[in-house]
Amino acid sequence: MHRRGFTLLEIMVAIVILSIAMTVAWQTFSSATRSWTSARRLMDETHHGDFVLTQLTAALRSMAFFDSLPEQYGFRMERNRDGEYGEHSISWVTASKAFLPKGTEFDHGMHRIEVGAGEDDDGNDGLLVTVWRHIADEDDDVEKQSWVVSDVIKGLGCAVYNVKDEKWDEEWEETNAIPGLIEITLYADPKEEGDDPIEYRQLIEIPLGPPVTNEVDAASQ
Repeated sequence: MHRRGFTLLEIMVAIVILSIAMTVAWQTFSSATRSWTSARRLMDETHHGDFVLTQLTAALRSMAFFDSLPEQYGFRMERNRDGEYGEHSISWVTASKAFLPKGTEFDHGMHRIEVGAGEDDDGNDGLLVTVWRHIADEDDDVEKQSWVVSDVIKGLGCAVYNVKDEKWDEEWEETNAIPGLIEITLYADPKEEGDDPIEYRQLIEIPLGPPVTNEVDAASQ
């Protein structure tokens, strides 16, 4: 029985078809991998942003204040930079261990903590936490410790609810008092260049602050 083999042309056509199929399969796989990687990175950043916001909320809700020493325990808010990533740094006295590495001298007892965007001594940029003894006189050379707790978070915005005028303020000059309600917004880099920054927002009621009895709408700022 005579058997006919494949011609050179048929072999070349088969190779071309196989090459096209492999190219399409690789492009599909590569696209799926990129999409999965991008989604996973965004999910990780979102979880990280939520974690930072949870830590910040815990520290703010444990804010300490004593009427006998209002200047020492007052809440402070300053504008420390310009831009679309939040402008504020905030500081308060707390005994919370949030953001504190284990074994630091501030691990027990009260301390003043400041949180805002900035750089540490090594040039790392992100959400910077600075801690010092709450009884220290800031006019002197106060020993402070600073570290970046998140390089994902690039900025912090803060608004304080004005109970008297029933409105939100982005400035706080009552350094001998603490607020009753704060809105914190953390900012992270956008997913795509040119997009708006990613925001993590939280309303935080301060237990020791003045009570906020009226219904508050965060969107009314």
